[in-house]
Amino acid sequence: MNIRKTVTASLFSAVLLGGALAAAPTAQAQTDGGTGALSCYGSAKSYSKPAGNRWYPQGGPYLTATTNCADINIKPNSTTSIAVCWLPSSGGSYCQSGFKTAPAGQWTVVATDVLAGTHFYFDFGSTAANSGVWAA
Repeated sequence: MNIRKTVTASLFSAVLLGGALAAAPTAQAQTDGGTGALSCYGSAKSYSKPAGNRWYPQGGPYLTATTNCADINIKPNSTTSIAVCWLPSSGGSYCQSGFKTAPAGQWTVVATDVLAGTHFYFDFGSTAANSGVWAA
């Protein structure tokens, strides 16, 4: 009879442990998401916009989105207002209707769901010099 109680208790503990392990993939998924972001940011390129204009790069060659990121991200060295301008293959250009504030030293998503190969440039909200890194 004591053997039966011990076996039942062991099985009950195993079921509880199995339930706890079933919840573990959620934490793993969050870790994988962070790894994806590191891959995107790991491909970041530096920029240095001189004072006197609002656009980077000015006059080309323009920036191109890659398969490393699904979004256009920027991490400026000083807080700035910024928008993305697109260069469609049909010609011309158009910009986002509003500016986003990108805090100094922090990654900011400026545009989402950007296809790889898309050509773009940044429109800064001021003519002050600005530098940092971008990833797309």
